[in-house]
Amino acid sequence: YIDTAVFATHEEAINYKKYLCSKFSRYLLKQGVTSVNVTRECFAFVPIQDFTNQSDIDWSKPVNEIDKQLYSKYNLSEEEIAFIEKMIKPM
Repeated sequence: YIDTAVFATHEEAINYKKYLCSKFSRYLLKQGVTSVNVTRECFAFVPIQDFTNQSDIDWSKPVNEIDKQLYSKYNLSEEEIAFIEKMIKPM
């Protein structure tokens, strides 16, 4: 197991889980993985988010909606979004 984050509330931990299930974060994680071993360093390209209710992301939404919010937040082009959607399978 890898400890990648520690949270003050259960809600933040659930929101983090949703983030890790998003295609956006999984694509960026894939960019840092060079072997079958996933280490803390592999998360270097995955941006840190605010997982509280004050976040600019509505974590109450389903993961596919969270992906759309993340694509918008980071100003991804239609081509970039299509590439991520093609490369990463839904969980």
